[in-house]
Amino acid sequence: MKKIELLKKIEEAKIKQKAGNSLEANQIFQALLKSNKDSFDLLYAYGLFSRDLKNFNLAKRVFLNLINKFPLSINPYILLAEILKIENKFNDAEKVLLSAIKIAPNHADLLYNFSLLYFALRNFDNALVYINKAIKLSINNVTYKLLKSEIYINKFNIDEALNILEDLNNNNRIKKDKNKEIRINILLANAKIKKREFEEAENILLNLINKFKGLELAYLNLSILYSDKNQLSKSIEILKKGINLSPNFMPFYTNLACFYRNSGQLKLAIETNLFIISRNKFDFNSFYELSGIYDFKNHKNELNFLLNTKLENLNPSSKIYAAFAISNLLHKEGKFKESAKYLKIANDESMKYKKSDLSLKINHSEFYRSLKIKKSKNKNLKNSSNYIFIVGMPRSGSTLLENILSLNPEVTDMGEVNFLEESIKEAKDFEDVYGLYKKKVINQFPSSIIYTDKNLFNYMYCSVISNFFPKAKIINCIRNPLDNILSIYKANFLKQSFSFSLTDISNLYVHYFETMEEYKIKYGENIYDYYYEDLIENPNNVIPGIINWLDWDWNEKYLSPHLNKRNVYTASSAQIRKKFYSSSIGIWKEYKELLEPAIEIIKTNKILGEKISL
Repeated sequence: MKKIELLKKIEEAKIKQKAGNSLEANQIFQALLKSNKDSFDLLYAYGLFSRDLKNFNLAKRVFLNLINKFPLSINPYILLAEILKIENKFNDAEKVLLSAIKIAPNHADLLYNFSLLYFALRNFDNALVYINKAIKLSINNVTYKLLKSEIYINKFNIDEALNILEDLNNNNRIKKDKNKEIRINILLANAKIKKREFEEAENILLNLINKFKGLELAYLNLSILYSDKNQLSKSIEILKKGINLSPNFMPFYTNLACFYRNSGQLKLAIETNLFIISRNKFDFNSFYELSGIYDFKNHKNELNFLLNTKLENLNPSSKIYAAFAISNLLHKEGKFKESAKYLKIANDESMKYKKSDLSLKINHSEFYRSLKIKKSKNKNLKNSSNYIFIVGMPRSGSTLLENILSLNPEVTDMGEVNFLEESIKEAKDFEDVYGLYKKKVINQFPSSIIYTDKNLFNYMYCSVISNFFPKAKIINCIRNPLDNILSIYKANFLKQSFSFSLTDISNLYVHYFETMEEYKIKYGENIYDYYYEDLIENPNNVIPGIINWLDWDWNEKYLSPHLNKRNVYTASSAQIRKKFYSSSIGIWKEYKELLEPAIEIIKTNKILGEKISL
């Protein structure tokens, strides 16, 4: 058959497929393949046809055949890697792309697909390297620039992302492309949300909803915006509207389950996650969510599926969530050695894709610790008594403390805001920090008499707080070092990459402890040590002591923080709904073998060494 005639028949098959007549399209392809099995154009079209029908095994065979017959053609490599990525076979996809790049190191679309692969793996540094190479080769490619902006957003380089997006948004030619217009505006809204420019982000998303009816991503991102504004009831409401329009869009349910948990509606959170699993038994994120709030007593089949899952067959993200979930459930059953095994699997896998930020944190802290800062003489700082800074290590009882303090009707609990660090970075001089911080508080939160700031790593800035917020209070949360280290290791802190290494957690704990010991000598009158174990074992004495130090009037309600109905966004959001419980005190002893590296590091500090009974 002549090539022109062959191409006409291929086009006929494509038209049939587009019209929904896949059976007739397949018949055309099968007839053509009998006498044209060495045609690149035919095999390529048939591979795409098979992929579109989600017949991935056949599509992979076709593209492999193409690679063998036409090894210098790059698109079959890209399409094969794309299918492998869909199947969560990231290592195999990477190998295919590496084979291709040896043949065509300057193929822009190949470099773009490398970036997509690393983006899916959340390896944003590598993703940025490859997308920059692609853009250098194709400087006006809008798709490449959109991916670069999305990488920047995920790396929290928001201004860089906005520069790209605003430039694209001002291009009239691009505005005529509906899909690109939507994606640009979705990313613009995401960037604005990250910058806490909520009104602008909300306007962008509402305009998208009005212009493009049923646009799922607009509803989803609007729900995230309201969550970031601590308006969970609005988040839940907008998700329900989205579900009414697109009941099969599963990300709606994932967010909904999370928001139910954060708002204390645990029964609904459980039901929603179980629904997600009923639709996709490989959704290990929902298994992980459930492992913290449900024992699967009425869902034995789902439990057995999870416990019998072969982790080695899962993609990295699913493997991590599944291993954490299994560890949590085994812990509840008292099978601590088995729990430790899965806990190590989960964290070791996470370390493959997340570079630890330990050095960054310690170097940053040491910079401020070494500064010789003089106390401000600015009389306007006397109002800083409004602010209570809760500092310490994650999982040190800080959420429980904030739950107690927020029972005071004069308190607005701001949670883990990054206002102080942002203000220090923006300030030309330390004298400006208080004003910048105050402005950020007023812009995001309603007027209040007292604000609690629970960004725990603000311990690094105790010198700045004590000198430029002279009336502010600092509460230092302290927990048994090994219980604290274990709890961090169990928490799956995606945004705290030091948390996947016991050695790194332990080194940071020692550094935090020694830093605070020094700050207590310098600024002791502003700092109160709150010991988690003491509060749990004797709340009737410890809680009044904290309230008295704050110079607040006493109220019995402070003894019942589990009745607090506030929204909680931390890893402790389920636990704080319970009454005081002591089951986690001393639990490190059940994981002693796993914690040997941590024990050795903790013992290097004499005071901490005495705190752990070995």
